[in-house]
Amino acid sequence: MLTKLRDGFFLVGVAHILPKSMQDVREVIEREKPEVVAVELDETRYAMLTGFGRAAPAEVKTKHSVSILGGLIGLLQTKFSRQTGMQAGEEMLVAIDQAMRIGANIKLIDQDINVTLNRINEQMPMSERIWLMFQLFISIIPSRKKVKLENITEDQVVHNLVNEFRRLSPTTHRVLIEERDDYMSSAVLPLLTSGRRVVCVVGAGHVPGIQRRLEEALRETREKNWWASKIEFEYGD
Repeated sequence: MLTKLRDGFFLVGVAHILPKSMQDVREVIEREKPEVVAVELDETRYAMLTGFGRAAPAEVKTKHSVSILGGLIGLLQTKFSRQTGMQAGEEMLVAIDQAMRIGANIKLIDQDINVTLNRINEQMPMSERIWLMFQLFISIIPSRKKVKLENITEDQVVHNLVNEFRRLSPTTHRVLIEERDDYMSSAVLPLLTSGRRVVCVVGAGHVPGIQRRLEEALRETREKNWWASKIEFEYGD
């Protein structure tokens, strides 16, 4: 899923558990040779994926629901990964490796994972916690169902996963998707307006929200600049 927002700025949406996503990321970075590669990672997850400094996640001030939520998300991804043969997060490693290979800067644009989980913990009602505990138990049960990759598309995977999060927990969906869309859009906007060549790699579920927010920000900037130019022309010296 590739979106060109303006010349030199590409938003690449990846379905985290489809092998094709790694190929798409590699091809876009190789073809466009960006100055900056922005990835949907925070410092904690970047350190965990790359092994730099043997960094461990920061301590989370939490109750059991945070670890349950993290476990649920991990188990859901692991379940899909076993069916497709690809581990979640590999496409981000590909983006980082390709960026290093061409000498591009790496920009981490995601909110700290501990902040995200704590916000979910603070906002989640008890009914959702109980429901998530039940779903966590169900997810542990192995499934014999196999997924034929040629029979599914990125859009189907993304649609199913986003709807699953929304069904399981409206709170989780709001914080994991909508609030992080806001955060990552704010982090990416300076790159979008910098004139530099940029490839931004995010989960495909974030593409619609980030694209909409960036387009709105660009439209507001153009309108402000237009009025500023008009005022300067009419009332300036």
